[in-house]
Amino acid sequence: MRLHAPAAAAAASTAPVVLVEVPAQDVAGVARLLHGKLGHCGGFMFHADQASAQRSLAQAVAAPLPGLVPPAYGIANRARVTPLLARMEAKQIARTIAGLAAFPDRFYNTAHGARASEWLRQGWAAVGEGHGKVLVETFAHAGYPQASVIATIAGSDLADEVVVLGAHLDSINTHAMEEQGALQAPGADDDASGVAGLTEVLRALSESKYRPRRTIKLIAYAAEEVGLRGSQDLARAFRQAGVRVVGVLQLDMINYKGSDEDIYLLRDYSNAEQNDFIKKLITTYLPGIRVGSDDCGYACSDHASWHAEGYPASMPFESSLAQANPYMHSKNDTFANSGGQAVHALKFARLAAAFAIELGSSKP
Repeated sequence: MRLHAPAAAAAASTAPVVLVEVPAQDVAGVARLLHGKLGHCGGFMFHADQASAQRSLAQAVAAPLPGLVPPAYGIANRARVTPLLARMEAKQIARTIAGLAAFPDRFYNTAHGARASEWLRQGWAAVGEGHGKVLVETFAHAGYPQASVIATIAGSDLADEVVVLGAHLDSINTHAMEEQGALQAPGADDDASGVAGLTEVLRALSESKYRPRRTIKLIAYAAEEVGLRGSQDLARAFRQAGVRVVGVLQLDMINYKGSDEDIYLLRDYSNAEQNDFIKKLITTYLPGIRVGSDDCGYACSDHASWHAEGYPASMPFESSLAQANPYMHSKNDTFANSGGQAVHALKFARLAAAFAIELGSSKP
């Protein structure tokens, strides 16, 4: 296998990218090195062969799908969005965070990671039952047992266009040398919080029996921490099938408020026009929420996989990158160390719901 990653620790968006070949069994070690030494979440993109890696180096972003018309980034569904957001609850998000963080780890190649995927599939299926039109399924990946989980609400007259909300299911502990015994990786913030936010969106959409014009897919990705592997598989599969994805929103770490502003939009590996739309959503539906911006400088989460395939993607983050959760990637990434509540995460869940409904219902 091959991977590429920024060569510098404090990588700016213009940092050099290098292509390195390592044995497949060393992927986990590379992930821990990049996480632990450089502070990179993800830190690299996995490539199964040299040809795909070379294509990625030569052209970071694929051309948009022919004929795909960007959506109208307008605010036209206040009567539907506002009451739905009012029904969303921090305690529901907290419950899901606790359930995921109870697994000893959710690493992509462990039995715990696979069980967490099945636990979530069952949970999402139960949440979606009241809607009557929610399909929950898993997406299997080659080479490791953890599956991605997908909940689909089929659209009506624009069903062939898709809105994607994502978060990653796996967790990692990068302190292999510092901590004794089994490596606990509760990943309460990184990224049980994002998955829990999606779960609350699904609950709200299901209880309201919302039927979108466009198809909405909520996806919990496997194997983000080892090269964005799960989301790359899915984004490439969608691209190869010609799926018309009109917007992607990633929730990765949403429950630790480390900065003055509430929501930080990442400028790199994202779509500027869609980011402006998200700012409009915040102004309209989350009054009083303060918005900042920052750059990862590398492909730091699953939105980058969709961006690379030519789809518009955005990632709102819990803080500035410099003030992110200091407990991430350790046994101390617990719910208690995020304050023991999910009030901050609720802001992001409400934003994701507004994003889904406005894009899901808007005109082409």
